[in-house]
Amino acid sequence: MNMRTQLRRSVLTPVASCAISLAARNAFGLGGDYPNDRAVNEPSWPTGMKDLVNSTNRIGGLFVNANDVFFFSGTDTNFNTFLAEYATVQPVEKHRLILHSGAGEAFSLGGGNRRPCDWKLDGCPAPWRDLRVGVTKTPPNTNYVLEVHFWTDGKIAVDQLVIPKNVEVAGECFKNFEAIKNGMTRAEVEKKLAMDGGLQFVSPMRFIDPGCPGFKINVGFEFQKDAADQNRAISAKDDKVINVSRPYLERQFTD
Repeated sequence: MNMRTQLRRSVLTPVASCAISLAARNAFGLGGDYPNDRAVNEPSWPTGMKDLVNSTNRIGGLFVNANDVFFFSGTDTNFNTFLAEYATVQPVEKHRLILHSGAGEAFSLGGGNRRPCDWKLDGCPAPWRDLRVGVTKTPPNTNYVLEVHFWTDGKIAVDQLVIPKNVEVAGECFKNFEAIKNGMTRAEVEKKLAMDGGLQFVSPMRFIDPGCPGFKINVGFEFQKDAADQNRAISAKDDKVINVSRPYLERQFTD
């Protein structure tokens, strides 16, 4: 029986959050650092998580109650391989890559032993998360919450990322993208986002956010046609949004 399993069997208190903060680490006594000189495993982990955790790029790891956090450092090739393998782990509630500005930092339980990292893996069983937010599901949620966090100002360039199709990208810099909803007008979209350069049509259109470099979304609009001009598409500021793509990586076009 491993250290975490022994400790977890001694308490019933659920963890406060899957995203472990220093406050949470100080508030809960059930926790520890994973050894970094040998493979680790936990029976509750979903299939494939063990291989991710025991990557040669791991530089640290810790747990608080049912929460696990592992830190990694490597090249763009290392990270893209990691992300491709992460996309196959099941059962996972949702595959998510969360981008953060700044540089990543690994730490030990209690916040000490700080050192640079390029990405981290953060996970916990979904029922623990549901208990925290007071959600009761019937039947119970048997999935696992497992997310990858990446720092955009580290040594791996964002434009070198290869994101699998089933991995959703999120983060603070995506707020403007996430704010675009069906029913908004073209004018409202243009207040939040800039149009990409290059050849564009009335719909769909590519939009960028300078605060989230390298990423774009495609926005589809309802539009009118000019019957007197061979049904030429007419763009208007009150055209309504009818569909929005997920953010995707692509080099910005210039005029």
